[in-house]
Amino acid sequence: MEREELKRRLIERLADSSSALVCNAYDFMGLHAPCADWNVKYLTPEFPPLVGEAITIKLDCSTPDDEIRYEWDAGEKEKAPVKNLYYEMISRIEKASLPQVVVIESVGDYKTGAVIGDGMAKTFLAAGAVGCVTNGAVRDIQDVKKTGLKTFGGGFVVNHYSLRWSGLGEPVNIGGLEIRTGDLIHGDGDGLITLPEAGWNKVVRACRYVMDFEKQAHVILRRTEISACEKEKALGALSAQYGAYIAAIDSADEV
Repeated sequence: MEREELKRRLIERLADSSSALVCNAYDFMGLHAPCADWNVKYLTPEFPPLVGEAITIKLDCSTPDDEIRYEWDAGEKEKAPVKNLYYEMISRIEKASLPQVVVIESVGDYKTGAVIGDGMAKTFLAAGAVGCVTNGAVRDIQDVKKTGLKTFGGGFVVNHYSLRWSGLGEPVNIGGLEIRTGDLIHGDGDGLITLPEAGWNKVVRACRYVMDFEKQAHVILRRTEISACEKEKALGALSAQYGAYIAAIDSADEV
């Protein structure tokens, strides 16, 4: 299966899975799904999980200056490269064949400037993005929610300074998680992860096994007529059983 088609199927088939389930599936495969730290939160938790392909960029919106704030005015002060970089990203989103997640690393004093608001959210959605991830701040959150854009961020700040875009397509750091353009992202109210490519061929089927394992494990954990030692033994046997099931998944099978 071609890489692009494999990505598409993963995005579609993991859309209803929790991020914790996906993490556990990777653990059962002997892999690790890297995650952002607790400073990055799902600010639209009423929405389903965010799943898509990353497009990365950096933004300094917290450094005071006397420049015009808005990217569409930047040309008046010979700042066309700054303006063009932002719209180059929008153009790439429009041309992408997979659902895009805009990943913005807020640089500078990232806690004092709003990275995204409702206007930018509408622009991203119109271009074909499904979500935005930033380590920085968000504003207009109620209106962002109305647009439907799934959004991760560090918190809320009401204003920002000039928007200085850089590093389109370069690796970014979001809450300790390195994200590269083209990475597959999965996130919900528990947090944000990237999906290591080594597990792409197995993770969907591994999730199904892990769901079954967890249902049986929770039944064992709730039992009151057996001791902790008996529970440990039963869980060990169950874990070994499902570990063998997952190890036996043929990665050549259709996802």
